[in-house]
Amino acid sequence: MDGSRTEVGQPSWRRELIQILILAAPLAAAQLAEMAMGITDMIMMGRVSSDALAAGGLASNIAFMMIFVGHGLVTGIRPIVAQARGAGDLSGLGRTLAAGSVIALLTAIPAVLVLVHLDRLLDALHEPHALSMLALSYGSAFAWGVPAGMQQYALRNYLSALERPRVIMVIVIGACAANLGLNWVLVFGHLGAPALGLSGSGYATAIVWWGMLAAMACYLAAARLLPADLWRLDAAALRRGAVGLLGIGWSIAGAYLVEVGLFSVSSVMMGWFGPVALAAHQICLNLSALTFMVPLAIGQAATVRVGYHVGAGALGRARMAGFAALGLGTGFMLLMAIAITGLGRRIFGLYLDAADPDFGAVLALGGQLIALAALFQMFDGAQVVAAGALRGLKDTQAAMVAAAIGYWGLGMPIGAGLAFGFGIGPVGLWWGFLVGLAVVAILLSLRFRQRTARLILRAAG
Repeated sequence: MDGSRTEVGQPSWRRELIQILILAAPLAAAQLAEMAMGITDMIMMGRVSSDALAAGGLASNIAFMMIFVGHGLVTGIRPIVAQARGAGDLSGLGRTLAAGSVIALLTAIPAVLVLVHLDRLLDALHEPHALSMLALSYGSAFAWGVPAGMQQYALRNYLSALERPRVIMVIVIGACAANLGLNWVLVFGHLGAPALGLSGSGYATAIVWWGMLAAMACYLAAARLLPADLWRLDAAALRRGAVGLLGIGWSIAGAYLVEVGLFSVSSVMMGWFGPVALAAHQICLNLSALTFMVPLAIGQAATVRVGYHVGAGALGRARMAGFAALGLGTGFMLLMAIAITGLGRRIFGLYLDAADPDFGAVLALGGQLIALAALFQMFDGAQVVAAGALRGLKDTQAAMVAAAIGYWGLGMPIGAGLAFGFGIGPVGLWWGFLVGLAVVAILLSLRFRQRTARLILRAAG
């Protein structure tokens, strides 16, 4: 079982940047590989038809809105384990991991129920019925993998808190390759398999998620990284673990729900403008999500490094680690904003066949949306890293409150008002994204600065 590690020497920005990079680089590779799985699905959907791309993307957004609630609840594993390692107290890790597994299973149930009845939900939201039925074909296949997907998220949080990111990277990269092959076989009917179309992409993801769960569980067992008390838990210990985990995780889940809900609801709204607008929207969201994976990994590394230093009582190093991560994440997204601006047409050519009758219309609208996506890259990177640093302090409610203010108090009303009230259309919704992300990034960065300053002053006094 991995124990705490004492880090000696004077704190320095260079040392913290190196430690964050060592942890974040394989996590980023894993996140990018996982995102590549989603891009593979989207490209395969687009090769079926633009309608399949629109419907599959809509179903995927709704699915991940629910999945990220469960993911948020088990994300509390990371700061709990990181602080325990820093303090050299590993006695409660078994109940934390077990509670995370139970919570992951319970949160998978409602997600599965919604996905297998997705057509009813979309019909109630006044989506075109043909689009609803296409979305159901993907969602009902995807639902088979949700329980495994939730469980492997719990194990990934545990592994990253132990600073074992390389195994996560290897497993997810292997899963990405497997997903590509399974999509090719199941969507188009190669190697003697039936051509399942859109539903084949859902089945491919489900199979891959079960494989990822099995690989992570086997690694933990073989490396003897499972907590010693995991097999000796009683109901009271499991209850304590759940209370501790939910005490941190509920606000992380709330923040995820608020953020993912913004993009999911915007996808529903975009569907009201028709399949062309929805297809362009899905491609731009997919690209934005791809670049977001790197600062997301940096934010996860910030949680571990800040939490480790807090557990060890090194509050100055915790503050330094958070700000080092914030600069790293924001700088990366600045570079991505520059890159995205010049690659619009080539990017859309990856998702849609140029012979598709809607290609020109999707490209024209997508060119406007992608310019806005480039603008909010830096704010998106800053807010996710700042939220990760705050989680290292076990300060999770601030991110939820900031997200509610930024996304729903300002972003959604501004976006919907511009899109529908002022008649700007789909571009108006994306202006709302930009405003919301900017507000959240500023609020969370200021919160981390304030909290760490108070903790340092309190320790000195």
